[in-house]
Amino acid sequence: MLPTDRDVRFGADAILQTADAVTALGASKVLLVCGGRSFKASGAVRLLDKLDDVAEVRRWSDYAPNTDAADLIEGLRIADEFEPDVIVGVGGGSAMDMSKLLCAYQSITDETELHDAIRANAPVTERSLKLVLAPTTSGSGSEATHFAVVYIGDSKNSIAGPAMLPDTVIIDPLLTLSSSTYQRATSGIDAFAQATESLWSVGATDTSRAYAAEALPLLFDALPGFVNEPDADNATTMALGSHLAGRAIDVSKTTAAHALSYGITKGYGPSHGHAVALTLGEFIAAHADADPTRLQPGISAAEHADAMRRVLDVLGSVDGDHARDRFRRLCEELGLEMRLSNVGVTTAEQAHALAGKVNVERLGNNPIRFETDELAALVTRAM
Repeated sequence: MLPTDRDVRFGADAILQTADAVTALGASKVLLVCGGRSFKASGAVRLLDKLDDVAEVRRWSDYAPNTDAADLIEGLRIADEFEPDVIVGVGGGSAMDMSKLLCAYQSITDETELHDAIRANAPVTERSLKLVLAPTTSGSGSEATHFAVVYIGDSKNSIAGPAMLPDTVIIDPLLTLSSSTYQRATSGIDAFAQATESLWSVGATDTSRAYAAEALPLLFDALPGFVNEPDADNATTMALGSHLAGRAIDVSKTTAAHALSYGITKGYGPSHGHAVALTLGEFIAAHADADPTRLQPGISAAEHADAMRRVLDVLGSVDGDHARDRFRRLCEELGLEMRLSNVGVTTAEQAHALAGKVNVERLGNNPIRFETDELAALVTRAM
């Protein structure tokens, strides 16, 4: 069931409500942050028919898939010159994150000042711009979370704060149908990973577990059809499941598989969701079969066992090894290569390098403690 505590407009052709949402926010100038190709291909371009009647619109899509400070500074300069009332982000996770970051760092147009602000990592507690987010993929969950990622060179920075949440979310499942098979697979498996990790996260609460537990079977059942034979029904189920997964990680945050994924994507090229999937199966096995003495402080053995039971039940498994293998088969059914060695990670040195790049905060949110050598050994098992 879709949560009702935020302004979320959900359903077929919901994208046509963009003008109404902008009007309700009292805006007359819109900076539209969108994908260069996906905006038209997804059908999201239809929002302009009514939006142009209620606001002055400037479109911007000249940014890279992995949100970078070099692109962000250009967007901030455009926003400073245009002076919009609202940012409307339409696209995948990069469009969502870029839109949030434009709100978070509004009026910072000097590169050094921006880098300093990003590295300071201060919580984003206020903004003057309104924010509307409309995903065209089912998977990132960014429309539901209070954080965003931005790179300075190869350095990943996670920016968070309550003011990063949008005023209005528009989820139109039909927009997801035009994406490529690979994109549907990787974004969808990312949502599955978010729900899985949220269940076992140190930061999980009753609320986040409820969202994740509802999302996981929806995503598991809908993914093969959505990837291989997409239609309005499975797209709607995926859109709901991925939003629920996003709501879950908004509370719990993700864990070690996501932490490892950034180095895999940056160093070897697979998209974010694919990079997460490459190690998630090994984490499922490790977490399902771990000795309770390895649990992080504050995690009860009973709660962890219940979280893993939920994951294993969805995968139709009775132990960690079977669940890992079942997850891999699911990914292979989606057309994803599931060995790190086939994307370029072939040596122990590379495995250790990936383990050494992991964000320490994300490891602290993982239910099982991993030293760097143990993490490298897990990466090696995924090769």
